[in-house]
Amino acid sequence: MQESIILSPPPVFFIKSISEQGYTLSTAISDLVDNSIAAGAKRIEILLDTTSSPLRLFIADNGGGMSPDELNLNMRFPSADLDVPRGINDLGRFGLGLKTASFSQSRKFTVLSKKSSSIYSGRSWDVEHLRETNNWSLIINSDAEVSTLISEFYGASKNFHQQSIDFQPNTLIVWDCLYKLEKVIKKHDINDELDELRSHLGLVFHRFIQNGVIQIRLNNSLIEGFEPFPNNVRGVQTVSENFWETSDAYVKFQGIVLPKRSATEAKEKGSDWVPEGRTLEELQGIYVYRNDRLINYGGWLRAIPKSIYLQFGRIKIDITNINDEEFHLNVAKSSLKIPFGLKKAMSEMVNHVAAQALKEYRERMASAVIRSMTNAKGLSIILRETNSYGPRLRINSEFEIFRKLKDGLSTEKNEILNIFVALIESKLNEIWKGEISTTEIIEDFDNQHEKRILKIKKYYEEAGYSLQEIKELLLDSFGQTGKIKILINSLTMD
Repeated sequence: MQESIILSPPPVFFIKSISEQGYTLSTAISDLVDNSIAAGAKRIEILLDTTSSPLRLFIADNGGGMSPDELNLNMRFPSADLDVPRGINDLGRFGLGLKTASFSQSRKFTVLSKKSSSIYSGRSWDVEHLRETNNWSLIINSDAEVSTLISEFYGASKNFHQQSIDFQPNTLIVWDCLYKLEKVIKKHDINDELDELRSHLGLVFHRFIQNGVIQIRLNNSLIEGFEPFPNNVRGVQTVSENFWETSDAYVKFQGIVLPKRSATEAKEKGSDWVPEGRTLEELQGIYVYRNDRLINYGGWLRAIPKSIYLQFGRIKIDITNINDEEFHLNVAKSSLKIPFGLKKAMSEMVNHVAAQALKEYRERMASAVIRSMTNAKGLSIILRETNSYGPRLRINSEFEIFRKLKDGLSTEKNEILNIFVALIESKLNEIWKGEISTTEIIEDFDNQHEKRILKIKKYYEEAGYSLQEIKELLLDSFGQTGKIKILINSLTMD
């Protein structure tokens, strides 16, 4: 038999290491909500009294609960075999969520649980206890400790309005030594964390909430679900759903484009477009649902760069836990990778949604700077015109103040002003079209553009700028393709 030794990881080192899995307070509690839903809970109560010291957080549910043996099993690291198929509706993944999520926010957590007709059993993982014993010693809570924690849960609920005296939890999780929140000195900062938690839970579990599967209350206040795909709201453009076939299942994806008015309405309370405290720019991109639970949002998963120009575009993907390996889902359920085959299958939809989102952004920018409902040319600073090269914004030469300025200038000064306006217009259209780099700003190149380029070169030459600096300015202002680029690159110092 080959010689070997057993190297058990030091408990404290191990726990501190695995607790850093990218959890926030919101994502950590979401992991525990997953367990409650998987246990058949219809209601979840989360309590944190920010005025108490030290802080203590309670998470209770009325799911099926656990027997003492089941509780022991679920307190293990991990509690499930990754290679054993999970139930089709199971929201878990590694069998680590309860432990890693809890230790990411606390240094001691206790789980009390019972079947409906039995009494509570209690188990605690405590970093200080592990430090003293230096072994994997799980604390079995006494009946008195269990009774005290149950009483303190109901006592905490009394501190808030709308206490529900009829709620009887079958599982209660208690976080003590909340070392991250304890570092937050100001009370209003902790309240900001709770506002973020409310928003996050309402978004991540919105399908369960809106379908009546679960009720979640935070400090006795019901959390409302937020639907990020309001397909039935006026003005929303939907892109026909499509499918990608894996070895085991079909993955469904569909896109929407929000109307430009959503940019204004999103700033209002109770908006259809974003939860309170969020922005359109934050919520653009690809949304991945796993068994109806939202596990990713707020970006394009490296399909295309995130941009303010794309804030009106969203795409949703529906997967099941069968697809976990293909999507490389991490322990915190906060990171995943789109398989290459799906990314390829989605490319047409991503490009279409991005193009339409950019179009909406351009229309919003145009409507913000172009005066409407007027026939008086002198009242509009900027006009939109369409020629064979498409729509384009330009400075209105008939704008009364601008016209007054031009009338008072000499012919030479007017020419300088026209060059300056042309530069502004090219930059204005670059921004309006959402171009990140200047590729083809001036499509209809003619002798007038050549004269302006040569005059700009002359002015900057006389001001002492180098030829390289002048060329960079001209390429950035007039474009880097076709005849323009050839002309600019051919310039020499006089």
